[in-house]
Amino acid sequence: MPPAPRKCPMDFDPKARDFMNDPFDFYTCLRADAPVFADPRSGITYVANYALAEQVFRNHALFSSAIDRPALRDGGTFPALAEIKAQDWPSACTITQNDDVPSHDMFRATVSHFFLPKNLTAIEPFIRARTDTLLETMAAKGTTEFVADFAVPLPISVIGRYLGLDGYSYTKLKQWSDAFADELGLLASDERALEAAKLTLECNAAILATAGQRQAAPCSDIISHLATLRLPDGRPLTDPELLSIVRQLLVAGNETTTNTLTAGILRLAREPALLHRLQEKPEQISSFVEETLRLETPVQGQFRRAMADTVLGGIPIAKGTLLHVRLASANRDEAIFGVDSSRLKLGERPLRPHLAFGLGLHFCLGAMLARLELKIAFLAIVKRFRAIELAEPGAPAHYHTHFYHRGLKALHLTLAGNTLTALPEPLVS
Repeated sequence: MPPAPRKCPMDFDPKARDFMNDPFDFYTCLRADAPVFADPRSGITYVANYALAEQVFRNHALFSSAIDRPALRDGGTFPALAEIKAQDWPSACTITQNDDVPSHDMFRATVSHFFLPKNLTAIEPFIRARTDTLLETMAAKGTTEFVADFAVPLPISVIGRYLGLDGYSYTKLKQWSDAFADELGLLASDERALEAAKLTLECNAAILATAGQRQAAPCSDIISHLATLRLPDGRPLTDPELLSIVRQLLVAGNETTTNTLTAGILRLAREPALLHRLQEKPEQISSFVEETLRLETPVQGQFRRAMADTVLGGIPIAKGTLLHVRLASANRDEAIFGVDSSRLKLGERPLRPHLAFGLGLHFCLGAMLARLELKIAFLAIVKRFRAIELAEPGAPAHYHTHFYHRGLKALHLTLAGNTLTALPEPLVS
C-alpha cells in the first residue's frame, strides 16, 4: 500500500524520523504555500524563504537573538536533571550567539581576530598534517566508516588545538561538544539530557582548569587569551562568560565541518562522475565546498524573537513571537538559486550568497576556518582516492535526531587509492 501523501504544512513534526532524514520536500512545500508558518504544536513560527530570512537577520532590533529556547523534548526538567543544573549551571544559550548589541559585539571581539585569514595560517599546517594522517589510515584499510574515521576527528582536533584543549583526546572533546549540542538541540530524551548535563559539568571543569593554568603561564591559544584579557571596562571575563564563549566555539568549530564533510563525501560516492570532475579540475573544490554548504546547510536554522508587533511576508507577527529562520529552506529558494535550486551547481554564481553561516550580526565567526578545513580535506580526498563507493549502496541514510544540526550517524565506504599528490600551497585567502 503506498504511503499517504504528506500534508503541507500542518503535519510538520521536527522530531519525526522521516523529517530528520529528508526535510527538503517539506521545505519546498513551505516556500510555496506558507513561507511564514505558525506551527500550532510548538508555538514556533517558521520562516522559509530567502528574502524573509534576510529581512529577519538584518533587523536585529526588531528580531532579537536574546532568547531562551523552547523545550521541544518530552519530559521537561526532571529532579535528577534539576539537581545537576543547580550546580552553578551556565545557561545553554551563549553570549556570542544569543545576545544583542552592544554586549554581543564586545564578547565577539574577544576572539574574532583568531579567525581572520592572516591568523588562520598558523593552524593550516596542523590541518594538513592531521588530514594526511587520517587519510593514510583509511587508505591502508581500503574501507572506512567515514564519520568516525575522518569527519569527526579532523575538525574536533583542529578546534581543540586552537582553543587550547588539545591535552584531552578528541573522543573526549567530541563527547563534550555533543553534550552541549544536545542541550541546545531541544529533542534529547530524559536519559540523554541527564548524561549530557553530567558531561557538560565535566567540560566546564576542564575549561576552567585550563584557564587557571593559562593565567599562571600564558601562551598563544584562545583560552589563554580569554583567561588573561580585560574587557573595555577593565574587568576580566566571569567564569560563566568564559565558559559560554569556549563551549560555543567548541561546538561551532566542529559540528558544521563534520556534517559538511560527510554530506560531501556521500554525494561523491553516489555521483562518481562528480568525483572524476573534481579530480580533473581541482580548482572547483572551492565551488564544491560552497554548494555542499548550501544544499546541506548543516545548521538548519536560527531562532529570533519579535520585539514588537510587525508584519512578515504579509503575516501579522505579534510581539514576543518566537521565530525559527530555516536556513536550509532559504538556501534552496527558487527565487535566488533557480528553479533547479536542489541541483549542485559547480562554478555558477547565484544571485545572492548562501546562508549556511547565517547573515548579519551573528554571521558565523568560524566560517573561514570551516572553509579552510573543508577545502584542504576535500582536495586531499579527491587526490588520494581514485574511487569512493558506498559499502552498502541500497542502505538508507540515517541522520541524528537534532533540531539544529543535520548530520549522518555513519557512512560506510570502500576506497580505491591513487598516489597522493602534494596539496597546493596554502589555501587561506
